[in-house]
Amino acid sequence: MTDPEFGSDEWQVEYYRHEFAYLLRSVRKRAGKTVREIAEASNYSHPHIARSLKGTRFPNWKLVRAILNACGVGGDQLNCWLRLWKTASATQSWPRPSSAHEPGRRTWVEIQQEWEARTTAIRQPDATLLQIQQVVTLEQLGRVLTALSRRQGYRSLRRLEELSGVSRSTLHGWYAGQRKPTAARLHRLAVALGATQAEQLALIQCLSRISPLRRPPAPERPAACAANNPSLGQHCKLPRFHQGPHQATVGESWLDDGVLDGRSGTAPHSQLEAVPTRRVHFGPGW
Repeated sequence: MTDPEFGSDEWQVEYYRHEFAYLLRSVRKRAGKTVREIAEASNYSHPHIARSLKGTRFPNWKLVRAILNACGVGGDQLNCWLRLWKTASATQSWPRPSSAHEPGRRTWVEIQQEWEARTTAIRQPDATLLQIQQVVTLEQLGRVLTALSRRQGYRSLRRLEELSGVSRSTLHGWYAGQRKPTAARLHRLAVALGATQAEQLALIQCLSRISPLRRPPAPERPAACAANNPSLGQHCKLPRFHQGPHQATVGESWLDDGVLDGRSGTAPHSQLEAVPTRRVHFGPGW
């Protein structure tokens, strides 16, 4: 069988089939996978995978997706690969592109321009993966999980609870950026969201960059009045945590310092007027 003439329609068909197979082989090599490992992970036979990677036959999208998933490609990159596969598939199906403009048929020039743009797209870094790798706060983690959920079309926490086995209240805390997940439970959610192996690893690694939540320290409360000792019959009728010193002698009228404590005048050194009350304070030593 003679080789097709350079530039002919038959030559173009073989060119794009072999170019697509070359790109698939590049993905396999970067992933460090053997053909047998891909066949086992994708539930396809070894010869079937080998023919597609060699360019002997053009694979359908179901097979291409299985190969890419086995190599850890997914998310935004998977959509780029789908568009590239459609471009390559257009060269293998009938009616094939032609050299001249004809109604209902695309030209090889249009195919070549589309091919170059889409091969450039699959070589770009995955936007979702880059976003995960930049997570340093719980709020950013919540936004990433929301993006992964929308990518799969999941908008209900009830559905995610069924898929991941994580309660809705816990999921709500994660998505709202209020709770830090454990590695095991976050991995279960990532699998349920269809995250790629690279995305799953990046999610687990980002947990080490997120500082744990720390509750704000409780405000210090002043000590209770030492003059209040019911066991000895001493009762201070002022507020429990008032700050005024007990300087009144036993039996004398007591200035209501519990009311005046903590106040400040309009001027920096203004003095508040203390008003005598009818309270009788029983100070220490009563």
